[in-house]
Amino acid sequence: MISKCRFLSTFIANFKSHSSASPTPSPTLTGATKNAPSHDPHRQSHSFPYLGGLRASLPETGFTNLVDSCSTHSFSSHALKISAKLGFLHGGKQLHAHVIKLGNCNLLSLQNQVLHVYVKCKEFNDVCKMFDEMPLKNVVSWNTLICGVVEGNCKFALVRLGFHYFRQMVLEMMAPNCITLNGLLRASIELNDVGICRQLHCFILKSGFDSNCFVGSALVDSYAKFGLVDEAQSAFDEVSSRDLVLWNVMVSCYALNGVQGKAFGVFKLMRLEGVKGDNFTFTSMINSCGVLGSCGLGKQVHGLIIRLSFDLDVLVASALVDMYSKNENIEDARKAFDGMIVKNIVSWTTMIVGYGQHGDGKEAMRLLQEMIRVYTYPDELALASILSSCGNLSATSEVVQVHAYVVENGFEAFLSIANALVSAYSKCGSIGSAFQSFSSVAEPDIISWTSLMGAYAFHGLSKEGVEVFEKMLFSNVRPDKVAFLGVLSACAHGGFVLEGLHYFNLMINVYQIMPDSEHYTCIIDLLGRAGFLDEAINLLTSMPVEPRSDTLGAFLGACKVHRNVGLARWASEKLFVMEPNEPANYSLMSNMYASVGHWFDVARVRKLMRERCDFKVPGCSWMEIAGEVHTFVSRDKTHPRAVQVYGMLDLLVRLMEEDDVSDMEVLGLSLAETMKNPNLMYGNRNHGSGARRTPDRLTYSPSTVDYDASSIQKSRSGRNPMMMAVKSVAGVFVSCFTPPETTSSKNFGDSDEFRAPSVASDVSRAGSVRRRVSGSSHGIYANSYNSTHGREPGSVKFTLEEIYKATRNFSPSWKIGQGGFGTVYKGRLEDGTLVAVKRAKKSLYDKHLGVEFQSEIQTLAQVEHLNLVRFYGYLEHGDERIVVVEYVPNGTLREHLDCVQGNILDFAARLDVAIDVAHAITYLHMYTDHPIIHRDIKSSNILLTENLRAKVADFGFARLAADTESGATHVSTQVKGTAGYLDPEYLRTYQLTEKSDVYSFGVLLVELVTGRCPIEAKRELPERITAKWAMKKFTDGDAIFTLDPRLERNAANNLALEKILELALQCLAPQKQNRPSMRRCAEILWSIRKDHRELSASDTRSLSSHSQKSIQLREG
Repeated sequence: MISKCRFLSTFIANFKSHSSASPTPSPTLTGATKNAPSHDPHRQSHSFPYLGGLRASLPETGFTNLVDSCSTHSFSSHALKISAKLGFLHGGKQLHAHVIKLGNCNLLSLQNQVLHVYVKCKEFNDVCKMFDEMPLKNVVSWNTLICGVVEGNCKFALVRLGFHYFRQMVLEMMAPNCITLNGLLRASIELNDVGICRQLHCFILKSGFDSNCFVGSALVDSYAKFGLVDEAQSAFDEVSSRDLVLWNVMVSCYALNGVQGKAFGVFKLMRLEGVKGDNFTFTSMINSCGVLGSCGLGKQVHGLIIRLSFDLDVLVASALVDMYSKNENIEDARKAFDGMIVKNIVSWTTMIVGYGQHGDGKEAMRLLQEMIRVYTYPDELALASILSSCGNLSATSEVVQVHAYVVENGFEAFLSIANALVSAYSKCGSIGSAFQSFSSVAEPDIISWTSLMGAYAFHGLSKEGVEVFEKMLFSNVRPDKVAFLGVLSACAHGGFVLEGLHYFNLMINVYQIMPDSEHYTCIIDLLGRAGFLDEAINLLTSMPVEPRSDTLGAFLGACKVHRNVGLARWASEKLFVMEPNEPANYSLMSNMYASVGHWFDVARVRKLMRERCDFKVPGCSWMEIAGEVHTFVSRDKTHPRAVQVYGMLDLLVRLMEEDDVSDMEVLGLSLAETMKNPNLMYGNRNHGSGARRTPDRLTYSPSTVDYDASSIQKSRSGRNPMMMAVKSVAGVFVSCFTPPETTSSKNFGDSDEFRAPSVASDVSRAGSVRRRVSGSSHGIYANSYNSTHGREPGSVKFTLEEIYKATRNFSPSWKIGQGGFGTVYKGRLEDGTLVAVKRAKKSLYDKHLGVEFQSEIQTLAQVEHLNLVRFYGYLEHGDERIVVVEYVPNGTLREHLDCVQGNILDFAARLDVAIDVAHAITYLHMYTDHPIIHRDIKSSNILLTENLRAKVADFGFARLAADTESGATHVSTQVKGTAGYLDPEYLRTYQLTEKSDVYSFGVLLVELVTGRCPIEAKRELPERITAKWAMKKFTDGDAIFTLDPRLERNAANNLALEKILELALQCLAPQKQNRPSMRRCAEILWSIRKDHRELSASDTRSLSSHSQKSIQLREG
């Protein structure tokens, strides 16, 4: 019973009582720590001091029995296993010392277990040191070191260290076993080094492990990951006795590399040898059918799955949904999904992504809401897949809805989510949102950089794309093939010939990356656009890889731009042979001939197109207006507003006729010819050379029909008639699809699953009307800077010498903090005043940081308040950006809530802090010359004095509020703030008001009473967002369970908790108009504090009276 105990303290108490009765501990008792909860890594170590002190309290014979070699070995072995499993480094080190103290340090089994603890805790320096000092080693010791160092380690140096120890192991004549080789094979995949894999294969053959199923499976899997299916088949054939795992790995190998026929061949052979297969087998078979056109084979596998009753397996069923979705059979995918008895997060995500790939964004969003209603919450991988799917739809509204859910549930910190947001927003054309998502990443990886670079390049912002690449190099991120493809694409779109050739040489000569066909396509496109057709044809004919269709298409487009018919004819002949059934190639060449007036050749090429191509895919375009996506296909009149659309197009054509816009380069055919064939007028101008085969994180599309709009014939006024026509009707055209009263589309904020629980509340709006204070103010709202003799912003400027003197040349011993802005140092001015000196990071100083710096010094120079940090001055000299403010020595509110300062803030002190912060924000909103929105109210920006008075700091994100009397709002180009505190309405609409600070203050109130951070990433999903969890508890009548467990539960605290959570609920209202003003918040908090003090005093008097009566009774 005791060994099943869930609480380690209970186990220790029973262990002590048991030891006092019987000196020899029971192995069952010592094994109970296996059930200890994993959230407190320090609890386990409490038992070790007890064992150390036991020696003095027991007779010598008792202690001798206690440390009997068998019992102590059993205890240490159990405890070390637990420390390794849960990653308890501190407890593991205590156990290591315990083993040494009891003289068991030479037991090889215990040494191996201690070594395993250090490996699991990733203390590789201690691992190597201990291993080198071990006098005896067996194969377990070597495997623990080698596999621990190489497996799952992102540092290549450590992985290669594992191979160093493997060579040492062989030299010391210690024979490796199958576990050693399996770990090394996985390490070769981590290093992406097929040479190491082949060397290990040679060693396996020489050592006789080639027939071992375990090693054979790892070897086949390694070759499969490298794409070497022939080598994988050879390794498979070397194993004579094959188990199910090996068969599955071989089937998966062919499925992974797209060799569908051989995957079915291995599966048939497997069935002939009597191996029936399992869910992993059929999952691999279904995955091999996930190629467009393989639905027939997939249905055959589906039939076999039903006969063998594997259709109820969630893994197999999810693979079926994915297979049907990829084959554009969304109806059968939904049938397979609806037939699942049990659905997991993978199956839900697969179906949602399937709808996204099929272009049904509304159904995808509806299914996501249904998924959450049945309490299946998407994780970061699911959300990244959903965002990618929404991005492919180019529908911003769906991406924004998922983004809102990401922020609300604390997923924005995941790198995969941020990268998916960058890609999705860029595909929707929202470059600003893509950059904002990229900026939120603390340490962007290569995928983050290339996603942003590709976004800039795809939208024609070539200069910005090149700048991103340079910043990536400056950040010491090593570029890969995709990164170079992105910068070369940007150079091609921008016409940066010299820069493009420089990066091409940099890739080959410096980074030793061999270019493939896609890189050569970019360079040929770059040279062709700039008119260097001779250089382009020389590169095209001499490139070491076979040119692909997109390479020839890029060259053909350049020939068209520069009217080189001879080279165009040469390229088109090769293109027609390579892709004889692709109509876009014929259209491109036909337009080439038309641009130079070769009408006989135009007819000839179009005749070839009719003979060889079944049909030409009609041009398709779409736009999103008011949350609805409008799709337009050539000659399609099914759109409900088709009459208005074609009427507008006819108007454009008439304007073109009037202004004689008949440039052949623009229209491809003469205007007269176009008017004879209306299909051409409504045709697709986006000619291409087939689908691009670039990676998903980069969109590269070399233009094959680019033209210069300025080359169109102009009217006598000198203006471009085409551009004038477009501008004159653009608003009317959009109005065709905008309802008279546009309402935002339904989003996550409108659903119960995506908003914080709310109750009807009568919110007083007494403070909603802004008051201006003229002349001098009184009380805590007095502001000397608002008076006539107040100083102007930026009037106090320090010199660099003064700053160096104040901070002792930025001495590391005077460093007091580190933040996003830079480093904070303590300083002392000449008059002895202690100050805080905020020094910006030079590497981060750009236009965005410059805006934040200017905002902070201007805001601080305008305000002065008891609960705001005092501003002393600033320095702006060269690369130095420094702000000097008041030094508050008692740390931040967050540090006090985390007990970093040692003492626990009681409830009354927390209530005082809330009132101080409310006063400060009220002053900013109502009593300055112009209302100021802080935008970053959070516990780490609130400093506490020695008397625990709060001071709001950090005005880097502050902005002047719009004039509410005119009904205007401040529209931000970038959302600023901190995750967990951000107003969701501000995040969604970009409209910033004072109520955004009220929302952040509501989060702070919850933080004060619960003691938790706004986002608790390690908790379960329902408790991850603290504010949402607390509001749910409050509305369910369980507010008491939200109180910080370190605070006393008494009548005064419980009543105040209820009132504070009620106020927080009002502050966290989804719509800003339902939130109280900050002044009203301060008034409510004053009332709460008054009641709390009275009730606390009453409790104290009652307790005192009760104590006196007790004393009198005892004396009597």
